Amino acid sequence: MTVYQSYLSDGEDKSEPQTGFSRVLDIMIDPVVETCIAASERKKFLRPRWDQAVFVLNCLSYLLVSSLRTNALFTLI
Repeated sequence: MTVYQSYLSDGEDKSEPQTGFSRVLDIMIDPVVETCIAASERKKFLRPRWDQAVFVLNCLSYLLVSSLRTNALFTLI
C-alpha cells in the first residue's frame, strides 16, 4: 500500500487510497481467479470425477506462493 501511495499522481485522491488500490486488485486478481475457475470447469467436463475445488485451491495457492517468492527476491536486490 505504501508503494502504491507513493505513485499517486496529483489528480488522484490521496485521502482514500484503498479505492484506487481496489481497482488495481480488480484488474489484476479477478481475471486470474476467473481463469483458474474456468480451467477447473473445463477439466470437470472432460473428467467427471475431477476434484474441481482442490484444483482451484492448488492453483490459487501456487499463485500466492509464486508472488511471495517474487516479492522476496525484489527485497534482496
